[in-house]
Amino acid sequence: MKRLANTVRLCATVCVVFLLFNDLLHAGNTGKIAGVIKDKQTGELLLGVNVRVSRTQLGAASDIEGRYYILQVLPGTYDLEVSSVGHHPIRIKDVKVQVDLTTTINIQLESKVIEAPVVEVTAERKMVQKDVTSTRRTVTRENMAETPGVESTNDIFSLQGGTFVSSSPQTLQLADGTQLQVRDESLKDIHVRGGRGGELLYMVDGVPVTHPIYGGRSVLELNRVDVEQVELLTGAFNAEYGQAQSGVVNITTRSGSEKSTGGIEYKADRLKFLGESYETDYASLYLGGREPLTHYLLPELGVNLPGSLYYFLSVNGSLSNTTYNNRRNRDEFSLFGIKINERQDNSGNVNAKLNWDLSGEFRLTMSYQGSWKSWSDFDWLWKNNPNNTASFGRNTHNLMLQANHFLSKATFYNLSLGYLSVDYRGSLYNKTPADYWTITKTADGRRDSAYSNITAPATDPLTGFYDNKGFQNIWRDDLSHIYTIKGDITSQIHPEHLIKSGLELKVNDIRYVDIQDGGTKLSNYGEWLYRGRYIDTTSSPPPIPPGPFREFGQNRWVFLVKPLIGSWYIQDKFELEMLIINAGLRVDFLDIGGTVMDPAWKKQWEDATGKKADWKRFKFKFSPRFGISFPISERTVTFFSYGHFVQLPELQYYYRDPYSGGFTGNPKLDYEQTILYEFGLTHQLADFWAIDVKSYAKDISKYVGTTRLRAALGLPVELYDNNGYARARGVEFILTKAYSDFTSGTLTYTVQWANGYSSSAFDDYIRSINDFPNPIRERSLRWDVRQQIILQGTVSTPPNEHINLFGLDLPDDWNLTVLSRFSTGQPYTPFTLDPAEAQVKENTERGPITSSTDLRFIKGFKFGGVRLSLVVDIFNLFNQKNIQIDFGFNSATGKPFRYGNTVPPTNKFYDWYEMYRIMDPRQRSTGRTAKVGFRVDW
Repeated sequence: MKRLANTVRLCATVCVVFLLFNDLLHAGNTGKIAGVIKDKQTGELLLGVNVRVSRTQLGAASDIEGRYYILQVLPGTYDLEVSSVGHHPIRIKDVKVQVDLTTTINIQLESKVIEAPVVEVTAERKMVQKDVTSTRRTVTRENMAETPGVESTNDIFSLQGGTFVSSSPQTLQLADGTQLQVRDESLKDIHVRGGRGGELLYMVDGVPVTHPIYGGRSVLELNRVDVEQVELLTGAFNAEYGQAQSGVVNITTRSGSEKSTGGIEYKADRLKFLGESYETDYASLYLGGREPLTHYLLPELGVNLPGSLYYFLSVNGSLSNTTYNNRRNRDEFSLFGIKINERQDNSGNVNAKLNWDLSGEFRLTMSYQGSWKSWSDFDWLWKNNPNNTASFGRNTHNLMLQANHFLSKATFYNLSLGYLSVDYRGSLYNKTPADYWTITKTADGRRDSAYSNITAPATDPLTGFYDNKGFQNIWRDDLSHIYTIKGDITSQIHPEHLIKSGLELKVNDIRYVDIQDGGTKLSNYGEWLYRGRYIDTTSSPPPIPPGPFREFGQNRWVFLVKPLIGSWYIQDKFELEMLIINAGLRVDFLDIGGTVMDPAWKKQWEDATGKKADWKRFKFKFSPRFGISFPISERTVTFFSYGHFVQLPELQYYYRDPYSGGFTGNPKLDYEQTILYEFGLTHQLADFWAIDVKSYAKDISKYVGTTRLRAALGLPVELYDNNGYARARGVEFILTKAYSDFTSGTLTYTVQWANGYSSSAFDDYIRSINDFPNPIRERSLRWDVRQQIILQGTVSTPPNEHINLFGLDLPDDWNLTVLSRFSTGQPYTPFTLDPAEAQVKENTERGPITSSTDLRFIKGFKFGGVRLSLVVDIFNLFNQKNIQIDFGFNSATGKPFRYGNTVPPTNKFYDWYEMYRIMDPRQRSTGRTAKVGFRVDW
């Protein structure tokens, strides 16, 4: 496998392109700094005071009412330089800016009549943000570096209450025993506040990067060295965010600056005395600063470009045999001449960014994020023959051009052009379906018959495991290109009104090829072509399915579609001292494309379903949003928010072609919809203590499910429809201690109810093949984890500061952070042979509680301008073996399967072979493991 070496070469190529085409460059997610400036002695409002943001060309002057505001400030920590004729200048340090929020800095200046030097003050770190009108959690790069287990953008969900990450694979057992892959199994279902998986919007520097086929799932999991800040919005977020029902993951990547920076990091889990080893290796490298070509070389040649140009580049990779090693044979690949063993899971990322600040009014950005991933899955039933299973790979490339232009100090616009490609492949040793077949011909050269050279997976009658004769011959070949045009304009039309409006268009070019059994089964067309009916003039040929290898596969779906997805929004942020209102309206629209409007496609769909193909090409949805905040005092604020949130179902549910029967797409599908209400209260209890209370209610409708139909030919068809619904209710309590006396921490407690009609789009199908009736009332959903507690605590000392313990000064420059999670159990259906009773008891019992604790310890050493850090990560510190009810769980006893269990409702014991097969090693979570490594920063 050459992918890692190819990634490094691609990184070098991208950097060269960036250096050559340096006229293409940044506008990301930004915040606002505002306040009032007064004379300290007289209290008089001051006009014309200049306020400048350090390390930028941003600034403003106060108006006649002493007010100033600075727009389009990138997230981070800055100093403000304040100057005025007749007053002493001051520098305000450590001003923190967050995306979409206003940082209020009120300023008092000393008259020059009073003798005083240049004053430096530190901005007050307020624990109450008064303009927040919905739930948001911000995790900075520094937070990620300190928190155990947080190594990529998706890991921030471990810090958020009301979230549940599913451990079960995304497969479906068909009635004939065939195991159907539902979607890319590396994409985890993340449930936020009671919603289904895939209800998140992922954004990188203001541009959506969610999966083009499978909806709100991440295909660009950036490492912590790549990002400046990650924001998780889980409440009634503003109208500018769409195609999400449960939350928004807003990622701001790092940028270069005047200071040259860099770093390397390496970690591994080889020290087995600290826990189990999964042969994991992780390494990263980053560099940033002034772009050298335009800063050093071109000036020597007499070429001086306007403005300043900065770069940031990072590369990282990870290899692991994962917590469940399938023992499949591995290849080797070469990196810089070094032979490296491939692992079960292999991933790498490249992140590059160029910022060109031409002036205080105009800046450009070009950025690139690339990731690759190759892996093979763990399946307990294949344990004796892992080399007979498929392997998978996914490459993602995301390229963005962004421009930001201030038309005046109060008005600016952003224009973004984005390109995202996702290439997903799965196969058995890269063989196509046609490679497994021998085609025979008659004497006159016509095709006569076809014989497969392999067999379909079959279980050993004694052990129940797949035998060595069967092969998992999946063929997946998906390639999606998404071209995004996004523009918005923001104007502070009045000191109290910030208006923002934007338009987004996404042109999708999607190729989806899913042939699940093409090596062992012929398609209907292939059966007609090869199995003796080729020359039968009385037999009419079946429809020829689309795509490649059309003779092969009974479970096959192919579509080539180009839907257009777009939106427009307008919102107003109204800010007074004691009242903030965020109000907006969003319009989402879809053009489903010409493929499903083709008369032949419609005719085949009607023949397959027996229904009329009367869908419309264009769909529209309106979504109002409203949030209001009441700052009762400097230490107390309350808010209420309400909004409608719509999201397109996974595009595979629209376009799965009707030529093979089985699961069939439905172009009539409507948007899924959530109506959300939220109330919040934040109160600062003391100088470093604050409490947040959030309550929320979600009503969800038009969830995708399936309905079984029988067309004229009598063949069953599972048609996707909008027959599902759900409700979620919850209360969240967060107690926060800001850093003081060497300690900080957060305690989160969430109680939540998530009920609905079905837990997935396939529940009705599963009920039908098990003869279970459809439910007549809502029940607990599979992710309805009732209570969660998350504790994050840190003890740290900065350089040159020491904790005194029993009269002794401990060493300085270290950090110890502990992250503990406690959750009540998942719901499950207790065993019963009565289908009617199963309907009543569905998900009425609860599995055991789960808990885990992770620890990260960092010790720093300073050598001139270089800082060396030793890092120890310990996962599952107390070696908890939590029960995972999706694997090897006995619903009759409410415990994992064990030898001595009896087959209900008899008293007969399970025999040894059957019990060994049932006892999937994933029935309990894995034990303690540790990563030890180092980090060097300069």
